Amino acid sequence: MVAVNATVGVAHVREIDVTDRRDVRRFIEFPFQLYRDIPQWTPPIQLEMQELMDPRKNAFFVHSTGGFFLAERDGAVVGRIAALRQRFYNETHQNDTAFFYWFESIDDQQVASALLDAAQTWAAARGLRRMLGPIGFTQPDPPGILVRGFEHEGTMNVPWHFPHYERLITDAGLVAHADYLSGYFDRSMAFPVELATHAATAVQRGGYTIKKFKNNAEMRAWVPQFFRTYLDAFATVPDFFAMSAREFEVLVDKMLMVADPAVIKLVLDGEDVLGFLLSFRDITPGLRRSRGRLLPFGWWHLLRSRAKSRQCNVIALGVLPGRQKGGANLALLAELLKTLRDSNYDRAEIVQIVSGNLNTHGDMTRLGAKWDKCHRVYRREFPRPVAGHAT
Repeated sequence: MVAVNATVGVAHVREIDVTDRRDVRRFIEFPFQLYRDIPQWTPPIQLEMQELMDPRKNAFFVHSTGGFFLAERDGAVVGRIAALRQRFYNETHQNDTAFFYWFESIDDQQVASALLDAAQTWAAARGLRRMLGPIGFTQPDPPGILVRGFEHEGTMNVPWHFPHYERLITDAGLVAHADYLSGYFDRSMAFPVELATHAATAVQRGGYTIKKFKNNAEMRAWVPQFFRTYLDAFATVPDFFAMSAREFEVLVDKMLMVADPAVIKLVLDGEDVLGFLLSFRDITPGLRRSRGRLLPFGWWHLLRSRAKSRQCNVIALGVLPGRQKGGANLALLAELLKTLRDSNYDRAEIVQIVSGNLNTHGDMTRLGAKWDKCHRVYRREFPRPVAGHAT
């Protein structure tokens, strides 16, 4: 049972046992009830959620730890949250930080505060001193709470949240940490001639080539080189953290299921990968029709949506730090806009560019990108426990 609008009694928060199928099901299904009347919300695939919560199936748990919490009132679920200790993040940034993720709550401050306090207690018991979130298991997991753009639909990588979440989180004592901007290009936009000329000149002067792909097998062959460039290209981006080779393999497998070779590009210097543009077909309509379930007919909705998609989602654009001023960014974006004009896509959704990534954000803005959504990551500092750290 789920309470969508309960306001009486005190909510109690408890950590669930991820081997308890009933608790895992209640954790996963809570937002399906919470957002059931919200057309902008896009459901996750429930089977993927189960696998992410399972330490036997999620490679995150090979190197890091996490806990999952339910808030209940009078037997009904009124909120949920995950607390994560991401080893790669803390090693990269030399600090003691926990993430909170999958925050969902009814519009009740006691519930929201109790969930965030539970995540803090879990983190502090492990010697951690602050909490950021929402941030997920790996870098590509969509961060933040929506704070602008509620009138627009969410997609599979740009989540929609209730407007009151911002109030619930700030009234619980958290402060803004970073903003992530989402927007779009569409095929009606005119590509500025001077920028097109600059992009072409950059390719010629740099001796670059743009690698285009014909099929998934060809893309997979480039994965090892791309992985190394991906880690180096984002190393200086605020709050970036690496992922394991196994986590990257899982990400690649998921991407190839919805990949369109036409909108995936590499910039090469000889055989070396200097930069990349990652996009895939948007299957949001199929996710909504399937209600996040693959069976009995959810898979059919997803395949149909993939075949009929008129939108691609740009999830990453990166260039090696030493080559970012040579026009490679613009060359990749020019290729994307050319592909939009020459394909059946009407729109390219730009997925969550951190506001501190000035090169990518600036280049996209100069090319005419319209920014219509903002997600915010929040921070809470807390003192280190005096003694007795759990692991």
